[in-house]
Amino acid sequence: MPNINTPSSVDLSSFETRDTLPARAKPYWHIHSPRTHLGYYKGSRGAAWYGRMFIGDGKYKQAKLGPCKEEGGADARGLTFELAIESLLRWAESEQSGEAPGAPAPDRSAAGAGRSVRSASQLQPTRLDAISQAWAQERPDVDFWLPGFFLRIEYAHYLHDRRVQEVAKKAGVTVGDLHVLLALRRNGTDSAMRPTDLYRELLVTSGAITKRLDSLREQKFIERAAAEGDRRSELVKLTRRGLAIADTAMTRIAQSLEGIVKASGVRRDELREMDDCFRRLIAAM
Repeated sequence: MPNINTPSSVDLSSFETRDTLPARAKPYWHIHSPRTHLGYYKGSRGAAWYGRMFIGDGKYKQAKLGPCKEEGGADARGLTFELAIESLLRWAESEQSGEAPGAPAPDRSAAGAGRSVRSASQLQPTRLDAISQAWAQERPDVDFWLPGFFLRIEYAHYLHDRRVQEVAKKAGVTVGDLHVLLALRRNGTDSAMRPTDLYRELLVTSGAITKRLDSLREQKFIERAAAEGDRRSELVKLTRRGLAIADTAMTRIAQSLEGIVKASGVRRDELREMDDCFRRLIAAM
């Protein structure tokens, strides 16, 4: 078993990032946890995922996890980044338990979601756990469980934002433009809004909202509407095209979140309890 120094971590989570990496003879490594690393080999004819698990004294085990599914790729066997992480954890777990590395993958359907869920105590340590542990070692006088908890909230927001960006990309708009379309849609199909109301609601500058509105007008997703009783005040409303884009995007976002909840095994009553806790935390901030 080889001996190696821990490498610096490479962000492999998005196609755009992987696409910028030059082909080379050895994998790029993403540190999923101090013990488990996800590797990405990029050759001239394709790409593949690798797993590496450290077993002590700088030694590690390594295995090929499968081909990488890139954007527009036709290989149905290919693994996305998320599936590659799951494959990495299954392989590492099988190595630890002595099971065959080729053990069948868990049922990913809604019916099988509950059976594949592990308790929090069984989940592999993450990069965020490593951050908390490092601070706990450097500052043992401070309890870093709470900062770690809020780091996970922040990371959940980052992952959700990435999914929304993918939805916007499929719709042919930027994520900023999509937020404008969604704000107009939830205001009502036949309602109009002032640019001032939009930038206040979306927490952006007036210059930013002007740029987004100009872009959406060019694509015929929105149109001007005169304010009743004051033609000098500009209002904007969705066109039929904009309405269709907003409705499709909202459906995709909701379906994606439903899939995440099903895969996690978290019940609706547990989510409601968490929601109540988050509301109280936010109110105290």
